[in-house]
Amino acid sequence: MKKQLVTIFVSVFVLCLSASAQYTYIQPELAIGTNQGVAIWTTVGFSPSVAQNFDVRYNGGFTIRYIVQKHFGIQGELNYTQRGWSETSSTGERYDHRFDYLEIPLVAHIYFGKEKFRFFINLGPKFRYMINDYATEHFSSNYGKQQTKAIENRFDYSVFGGFGIELRTKKSGYFQLEARYDYGLGNIYSSRKGEDFSSSNNTAITIGITYLYNVLGNEQKK
Repeated sequence: MKKQLVTIFVSVFVLCLSASAQYTYIQPELAIGTNQGVAIWTTVGFSPSVAQNFDVRYNGGFTIRYIVQKHFGIQGELNYTQRGWSETSSTGERYDHRFDYLEIPLVAHIYFGKEKFRFFINLGPKFRYMINDYATEHFSSNYGKQQTKAIENRFDYSVFGGFGIELRTKKSGYFQLEARYDYGLGNIYSSRKGEDFSSSNNTAITIGITYLYNVLGNEQKK
């Protein structure tokens, strides 16, 4: 699954870059701002599988975007993001394991539309480093150590794809609404032979809003 997804992602990414090679230079735009949102679904792809709840967690940070070609730009972000999973027993007892990351997405930004309103696609890799590891246990009986142990791999990486809309104003800046799907390529626990899990990758669906301001003070034409 991971190899197939990476192959598809790389193919799409290369096609986007190839298409951008047929570029038309436009007036440069350098925009900075903030993004705020939530992961409406976070889970860990355990193998053997673990029954998990649907959890909402925070995601947000800072964004910088540079556009100098028609329909194509590059974007970088520095985010604080929460991941993890939770479980509920048949008796209603709950276990929640949350880990917080500093995250750097490197984004290919493809956009279509006119000056005031655009549709866009974002895709690229993400690199994360875990800064906090929290576990909250409300089980009265002993629980499997393989599901409650501390995270072993603090560094994580993934690929993502997203789409959204952008409303552009001359005086107030740019406003975006975006949804993303993020598929982890690393494992939070060791996957060596004899370990508890052969796979334990982060997966999330996020929804967020972004505000950007063009610091160059110029306006692109369609």
